[in-house]
Amino acid sequence: MTQNKLDTLAKWIAIPIGFTLPISTAADNILLYLALAFFLLGGHYQQKLRSIMTNPVAVAVLLLVSALLLGGLYGNAAWRDVLHYWRKYAPLLSILFLIPLFQDKASREYALNGFMLAMALTLFLSYVIATGWFADRGWFQGTAENAFVFKLHITQNVFMAFFAYLLAIKARHAVEAKWRMLFGAAALLAAYNVLFMVGGRTGYVVLAALLVYFCFRWMRWKGLVLATLVGITVAGTGYFASNALRERVDLVAHETSAWQPGQGAISSSGLRMDYWSNSLRIIREHPVLGVGTGGFEKAYAEKIQGTGMALSNNPHNQFLLIAAQLGLVGLVLLLYLFFQQWRAAAWLPTLFEQDMARGMLLTIMSGSLLNSLLLDHAEGLFFAWMSGVLFAGLRATRQRL
Repeated sequence: MTQNKLDTLAKWIAIPIGFTLPISTAADNILLYLALAFFLLGGHYQQKLRSIMTNPVAVAVLLLVSALLLGGLYGNAAWRDVLHYWRKYAPLLSILFLIPLFQDKASREYALNGFMLAMALTLFLSYVIATGWFADRGWFQGTAENAFVFKLHITQNVFMAFFAYLLAIKARHAVEAKWRMLFGAAALLAAYNVLFMVGGRTGYVVLAALLVYFCFRWMRWKGLVLATLVGITVAGTGYFASNALRERVDLVAHETSAWQPGQGAISSSGLRMDYWSNSLRIIREHPVLGVGTGGFEKAYAEKIQGTGMALSNNPHNQFLLIAAQLGLVGLVLLLYLFFQQWRAAAWLPTLFEQDMARGMLLTIMSGSLLNSLLLDHAEGLFFAWMSGVLFAGLRATRQRL
């Protein structure tokens, strides 16, 4: 088999990862490793390296990954902890080999449509589960009260919020009225699924961030007013009309107000408050370089020793985790990556890709306020795969960056 055919095979193996991402961890792992293997066998290393080094997003990824690798060489973390975090962040490297693979527009469209198809299937099945028809049959993970399908509720809600945004973009850019109505109705169904059918408060935050950006992108400053009015209306109506939503909101409010620093919370929100406050203490003591990659768990254990607070290897905030591990240097590199992605999105070939790239970035950034999304397999690979596919489109316009 020629090198060109091996590269083509690598691309066609990487394309369906978009479909498997919301559905199967095993499948996307197999596809990812196979795509990497054929990419390496495909040769053309000089050309591939040029594609990577002339892409500002890829360069920013290299800087962050290099810092994470170097971060494992200092601090007092055991090697098993260092290797654990290196393995968790490894999907970021896939951005580097996906960018050379997805240089042509057709392959990017196939890949992104595959993701949308998987999310449409997830949305349909979620509504089916909500009917209770499959109760006690064990076919899917969720229940009628919490209708998640393939992934855990937090992951599904993050992906579904992004899917609702994509459908809204489709509706906005559709030329024919029938397609505008179809995509608009589907967007509303996806947003309803996030808010009222699946438990996952991270999804609420992501959906709110995407609503604000969508309205601003559509109507500029008037859009912010519209987003505010829509948000208040939906939140108010949902709070009084939906027992499930009201219970979730009231629970967060109660747990947050009941939290006391240093007392050892047991509630979900209280634990997060403990994680955040103790992580900030670690950052204050190691502000420049942090405690090293893999050093968070040990540093956290030392910080809460004798307090009765729960141990943690994850502060459930990606920004705090990076700052604790790599200090302000690491936080700047993470923000630099996000900045380069936001900036580079303006130069993608189509308006849909531009809006999709910035929506993906807002999904990860807003979701990372409540979870360390780059550590989670599905969300971390979602970020890496989407970044590789979308920003591969910069090749034709990189001279303008």
